[in-house]
Amino acid sequence: MAFRSQRFIQAANLRLDVPVSVSLAEFPDDAMRMALEDATLVAFDEVIQHCIRHDVDFLLLSGNVFIEADRSLRARLAIQRCFQQLHDVGIHVFVLPGDSDPAEAWRLVPDLPDNVTICYSSNPEPESLVDADTELPMTLVSSALWIGAADDFGIQVIARGGQQLQPFRIGVVSRSRYEEAQRMAALAASATDDVLLDLAVNPSSGEKVTEVQPPADPHATHVSVWRSVEVEQGQRPARLPEQTMRRLHNRSETGEAAAGGLDRGFLSFADEVLRDGQLNFLALLGESDRVTLWRDQGVVHCPGTTQPRTQLESASGVCSLVQVSDQGEVTISPLDTSCIDWKQIELHVGAHTDTSTLLQQMRSRLLEERCGAADRIWSVQWILRGSLPVLRMLRECEFDTLLSLELDQLQATGRALQLLHDVRYLPDSWPAGNPAGGLPDQYQQHVSRPAMLGDAELTRVIESDRELSTAWKQRLLAVLSALDPEQILARIREDGAAWFEPRFDLQAAEEAEDPENDSADYSPGPTEVTAEDLDAEREAAGEAESEESEPDDERERD
Repeated sequence: MAFRSQRFIQAANLRLDVPVSVSLAEFPDDAMRMALEDATLVAFDEVIQHCIRHDVDFLLLSGNVFIEADRSLRARLAIQRCFQQLHDVGIHVFVLPGDSDPAEAWRLVPDLPDNVTICYSSNPEPESLVDADTELPMTLVSSALWIGAADDFGIQVIARGGQQLQPFRIGVVSRSRYEEAQRMAALAASATDDVLLDLAVNPSSGEKVTEVQPPADPHATHVSVWRSVEVEQGQRPARLPEQTMRRLHNRSETGEAAAGGLDRGFLSFADEVLRDGQLNFLALLGESDRVTLWRDQGVVHCPGTTQPRTQLESASGVCSLVQVSDQGEVTISPLDTSCIDWKQIELHVGAHTDTSTLLQQMRSRLLEERCGAADRIWSVQWILRGSLPVLRMLRECEFDTLLSLELDQLQATGRALQLLHDVRYLPDSWPAGNPAGGLPDQYQQHVSRPAMLGDAELTRVIESDRELSTAWKQRLLAVLSALDPEQILARIREDGAAWFEPRFDLQAAEEAEDPENDSADYSPGPTEVTAEDLDAEREAAGEAESEESEPDDERERD
């Protein structure tokens, strides 16, 4: 089946005028504060520039362009400005409303240029982009839940572009729509025919699709009224032949891991939408992660976000360049859009590593990182591992402040990148005692168990605490998923070292790092102190004091 070759850019989760959150040791200056506040707007500008540079046919915005609850004027001004730029170069824009920017919010955005089409879910017919040469639809975009050649109410919702050239069909799918379809299916299974006639509504907008009136004469013929892009003499169009989406890269993705955590029921639902709607491309709404699912009938894709708000969302933001060949081959390529990226770099600090050497190692590791075309700021999280005495030395010399002063910028790809640092110290376990098995060793073995810091164990500890109220338990359980087990283990080791005072120094730490050294010379001290030990210590202390006082006595006699 032939298509008109085309390319478009898909972007989602822009969330314009939402500030970015980074870890800062001190309050940012005005320039940094403005950069964090403008990051999502700058990312939108990058999307527009990608559209112009790649000379795309249209831009597809699939949900959460802005947050209506914020009532941001800057977001609306950015939308008008960027859409006008695309209008000036002849690039069309299709908008699929999402959860944070519903259709009602888009209706309130004033003065949108003529090149912008809002795909409302209340409209069962798709919006089309017409080829200037053939004057036939080259692309169809619809936000309706179910689309196909014709539905049971007599509505034609798929345009036919001729016997040879077919339009590239784009639809919408989301988990919320899947759950809604499940509820409707459960209702349909238990409802009577009269109830189903009363509930013949569009589940997305609540509008009635058609009035179904039973004929007075049971033998009379029911006349269907067709609303369609193209109607063949008032007859129900024939169903288009089944087609299989071809992809340029032969990728097989099976299982929940390859599906971005989507369950099998949702995948079956997406396959049904692709098949019944005769779609080639499904824009996945409501997902913050980048997901690409190659299915037999087409592709399901979410580009992620153009600018992550925190490092928990993603390391960097991208949009997607989608290219469709005349034979239906589809390629999807990521394009960098975020001006603020997150980096996580892990280093092991040796026993005799000084601060100058460590700073040089950090600079070298940063130069090895990939620099995106839109990058302006890197928020780097350093994970420094090593023995507890070495990490204590770094903290005492205020290495965090030194790092911010000495490594505040990085020259990469011909421009200066602003650097923000967040240092985490994760101490290694202290060497085993000699003899082993003392109280410090028992403590360390107990807290280092894999299940000790797991979510299930921490949940059990919180719920079993009788001193905590129900409200406090709910608060602690709510933040449980954001806890870092390694940081908890690091604090446990630091507290244990303070409690038990294990006697190890830099030499012992160096021997522990040496792979050829089987046993470190580490002595945790006696676990039991007897009266004889105390008397011996007092006698030794008394002898030392008498020796120190002898010179003073001699000087007095002189």
